[in-house]
Amino acid sequence: MVKVMAFAVLLFSLTMLYDRYELLQPASETGLKHVDPLPRTMALVEAGKLAEASEYLGFFMQFGYVKNDPKAKELYEAVEFKRHTMAYRSKKVAEGVIEGRSDETIGKVSAGVSDLFLWGDIRDLSIEGYHYLKGEEVDKVLVALSTIGVAVTGLTVISGGSSAGVKGGVSALKLVRKSGKMPLWMQKYLIRSAKEIKKSHDLKPVKVLFEDIYDVTKASGFNTMTELLARSKSLKAFRASLGFAKTFGKESGAVLKVLGDDAPLYYRMLKNSTSRRTFLVATSYGKPGIKRLAKMGEKGFLKSLKPVVKTSRLTKLFSKHVVDFLERVPVGVYILMAAVSLLFLV
Repeated sequence: MVKVMAFAVLLFSLTMLYDRYELLQPASETGLKHVDPLPRTMALVEAGKLAEASEYLGFFMQFGYVKNDPKAKELYEAVEFKRHTMAYRSKKVAEGVIEGRSDETIGKVSAGVSDLFLWGDIRDLSIEGYHYLKGEEVDKVLVALSTIGVAVTGLTVISGGSSAGVKGGVSALKLVRKSGKMPLWMQKYLIRSAKEIKKSHDLKPVKVLFEDIYDVTKASGFNTMTELLARSKSLKAFRASLGFAKTFGKESGAVLKVLGDDAPLYYRMLKNSTSRRTFLVATSYGKPGIKRLAKMGEKGFLKSLKPVVKTSRLTKLFSKHVVDFLERVPVGVYILMAAVSLLFLV
């Protein structure tokens, strides 16, 4: 009988010691790590790409782990302050009007306005004409786009219709061309389309595409549209990615930077089973987050992110008050109880 009691005390003491040990261990992690946006943001700032830096870091500022980080907040405010200084904005406006190119939003807008009123098309045709007269290489894609732009203006005047969408698409594609990110398939498509429009005086070959490009640029920003175009392998693939940009708007660019070329594919795969917000939360963990979302579904994914609340095994046997009392007993007492019980068992 004594040995039975000693064995029971030993078992209880060891259970309490193991329980204490487990409770002292850190709660198990979700297995996912948030993307740290600061290194990439700093690289963009150092490269002078303030608009991209603002877009990228701005995306992460909606999440507490970044929003509550003093370094992130300070960096974001510094970037925004620089972007809104008069000297910086004036420089970018001049780039857009005179050169038809800019890495900043306000510069792209001024370039678009100049194209809308024909000045931009005449400017680019004049520049390429000058290259031709000097025996230098002529940019056939810019010539094609400017030719389409002039044709759009002329046909709009004749028909009395609106050309804002098509002209906006022309302007956006010019900026892409000047950024050096236009894929070869689009270059060939534009040169071929310009020849067809010149012969037929019909905008149908490009109207819908150019209007879509304009709409996506307005909704999600020029950088996003450029990245989608640069990453696409064909016209079909590019058009398939436009829904992604329209859905995520201004956040599309950052999502692309985090998830890479597969971002539109992930979106198409999950759009019918996952909310926009959950997709963005998963994106904050990078590709591992999106893959877990695809594997576990929305409810399972969100549940897996909740912190593990550690509780004593004894809660299944005793009330909370009893467990609280047992946990307040010093560890040394349980060690002593185990040692004494062993003496009776030997």
